[in-house]
Amino acid sequence: METHELEARLRELEGTIAGLQGTVDELQGRVQVTEDVNEIKQLQWTYLNALMAIDWDVCASCFAEDALVDVYLHDPMRGKAAIEHWFKEELAKTHAGREGDVCIHPIITVEGDTAKGNWLLYMMYFYPRTGQSMFWVQGYYDMDYVRERRRWKIAVMRWRETIGLPGGGPPTGLW
Repeated sequence: METHELEARLRELEGTIAGLQGTVDELQGRVQVTEDVNEIKQLQWTYLNALMAIDWDVCASCFAEDALVDVYLHDPMRGKAAIEHWFKEELAKTHAGREGDVCIHPIITVEGDTAKGNWLLYMMYFYPRTGQSMFWVQGYYDMDYVRERRRWKIAVMRWRETIGLPGGGPPTGLW
């Protein structure tokens, strides 16, 4: 091959390499988002499993240091210590870990070190003497997440009930 043919072929190969590098960069970004979404799902499931097990310390560990919790029938609270106190002193009054939760249909978007998630939650309360289902509650988690020390944490947790008990309010006297 002559010099000008080699130079033309080299330019062609350089263009191909640049195109492949762009494809690799795009795929790396997509893989990172997929890994982030999966880690956020694991975080949400860890939170819900701890909620069902009334393991308030694990529940609190899912939250960022400056997190906000704003859920139906409770005053909003900010900060991990306040959230941990809320689990142990407030939520424990109406949630005894004897419910059945099904959290489905996650819609998660990731933007760098922040993310948003929306989840549909069904909570089944049962009669403790027989284990029979008494009623179901439906609501949505509207979540913000933040990467804190290389791990995803809950930055904002909002929960709103869409279908609940007649007359509203949390169940009492079940346990």
